[in-house]
Amino acid sequence: MILRPSLLVALGAATTLSGCAADTSQYPSLARRDAERMVGSAPVATPTEPAPAIPAPPPADLPGRLAAIDAAAAKSHALFLDRAGLARTRARAAAGAALGTTAWSEAEVALSSLESARSDTMFALADLDSLLALGAVSQADSGVNAGLPEIAALRDRVAALVAAEDAVLAEVRGL
Repeated sequence: MILRPSLLVALGAATTLSGCAADTSQYPSLARRDAERMVGSAPVATPTEPAPAIPAPPPADLPGRLAAIDAAAAKSHALFLDRAGLARTRARAAAGAALGTTAWSEAEVALSSLESARSDTMFALADLDSLLALGAVSQADSGVNAGLPEIAALRDRVAALVAAEDAVLAEVRGL
C-alpha cells in the first residue's frame, strides 16, 4: 500500500483536530490564577552615591617592575627577529603558490609564529600602558612623583620595538 503525501497531511490534520474536540473538563484552565497575580509592592529603592573608585597605587618596586618588563620586551623582540628570517624565506618560497599547498602552509605557520612573538612584545607594551595610567592617576591624586618619566621612556622604547616588528610583518606579508 502506497501512501500519498496528501493523504498523510489529511491524516495528520484529522489526528490533530481530534485532540481539540476532546472533553476539556479533565484539563486545568489556562486562565490566570490568584497566585499568579501581582500583589503587594517592594520598597522603593533610594539612590545612593557610589563610593569613589580608589585607584591602585603603582607598584612599590617600580624600578624592578620596569626592569622585568624591559627584559621581557627585549627577549620577545629577540625571538621575533630570530623567527623573521625563517618567515621571510618561507614567504618567498610560497610566492605565487596556491592556497593549501605545502609551501603556502609552511609560510602561514612561519608568519603565525612571527605574530606570536610580536604579541609577547605587545604584552610588555600593555603592562607599561597600565603602569602609566596608574602612575598618572596616583600622581594627580597625591601630587607625588609616581615614576611617570621612567615609565614613559620605557614605553616609548617598547613602542618603537613594536613598530619595527609591525614593519617586518608588513614586509613578510607583502612577499
